[in-house]
Amino acid sequence: MTVTDTPKTEYTWIGKDVKRREDPALLTGSAVYTNDFKLPGMLHAAVLRSPYAHAKITRIDTSAAKNLPGVHAVLTAPR
Repeated sequence: MTVTDTPKTEYTWIGKDVKRREDPALLTGSAVYTNDFKLPGMLHAAVLRSPYAHAKITRIDTSAAKNLPGVHAVLTAPR
């Protein structure tokens, strides 16, 4: 069996270059990302994770975070 004898499949795009519709916007800098949206009253979230895998966290002091300007809430998971 030669390459020309290979049966056609329904997936004609396998092994081919596929033109992506989003590339022009990404390459020209005109793409809109979720980080670009700014709405009135919008808040941002930050997640702090433990640097120690499988560590047992016994307490978290959130007082410094709560006292920062602009902080609306500090959330921790219940034990």
